[in-house]
Amino acid sequence: MGFTEGHIAEEKLFQGKVFPKTLVPSEAGKSGLSDLVEAVKAERELISKALAEHGAVLFRGFDVGSAEDFSRVVNSLGSEEFSYNGPADRIKLADRVYTANAVPLDINIPFHHEMAQIRTYPPKIIFFCMTAPPEGGQTSIIPSNVIVEKLQEKKPEAVKKFEQDGVKIVLHTRAAFKIDGSDSTKGSFVWQRMLKTQDQLEAEKRAMQMLAINSANFKDDGSADFVFGPMNPIRDINGKRIMFNNILPYETAERGQYVSFGDGEPLPSDVIDAMNEILAENSVDVGWRKGDVLLVDNLAVQHARRAGKPPRAVYVSLSN
Repeated sequence: MGFTEGHIAEEKLFQGKVFPKTLVPSEAGKSGLSDLVEAVKAERELISKALAEHGAVLFRGFDVGSAEDFSRVVNSLGSEEFSYNGPADRIKLADRVYTANAVPLDINIPFHHEMAQIRTYPPKIIFFCMTAPPEGGQTSIIPSNVIVEKLQEKKPEAVKKFEQDGVKIVLHTRAAFKIDGSDSTKGSFVWQRMLKTQDQLEAEKRAMQMLAINSANFKDDGSADFVFGPMNPIRDINGKRIMFNNILPYETAERGQYVSFGDGEPLPSDVIDAMNEILAENSVDVGWRKGDVLLVDNLAVQHARRAGKPPRAVYVSLSN
């Protein structure tokens, strides 16, 4: 067998299962890229079972040193590629390997399921650390069923209202977007970059096709509102109740998310506080090491990115 069980300091236990499951080389001298690739091919059933039981599997201690190396690892898993079709900027680096979200590193990226606001979303997401940041920049993960369970304990009336009335989420894109930290817009609006067209009619068509929205409203000042729901953010997937949608409001320089109950009632501040407490208390911040590969069940686990200092290079691959 090419793996033995390892541990990381940040891991947690949920219902007796370690999160994430960490696999390291089974013996000294078996940490090369070919060792990992062959071990993954030989242990696909074990890895699939571990992912289903634990929600995330971290491969640590192997010599994965480039986008091409990561591509070999991804292909060794044996699952089909899931093509990215979302609003974020992605650059292809190798077969099935792309850059991660390009939001500046000094900004936190909130917890979410990958492409949860898109009509089709990947079952799995795989991360690879090419360059570990000197400070911060962790990828944080949390089981989505734990979010629901803890919220049920803290705010059962909110969970009931989510399931009865749903939520309405408005994604507001601002007029201008920044390039390399400057204030230059170069004549573009956020929605134009997001939907990869400058034509408003085509943008609305693409938004309705791509995003899981009910409506899109393009405004004269160049901003736009994309309206999701009302919808139940809690879904039953593989026998678990998971918080599939990010229901917390946020704002960045380019966009903001505003959330209410489906009937228009604002989310109470104590519910927002409870959600933030649950995320803080139950998430695992995976501190990256060069060569790490993290396999995540995107139907069971939310992920986020902590703010940090450069340089940081984490690549991503989506999989069925």
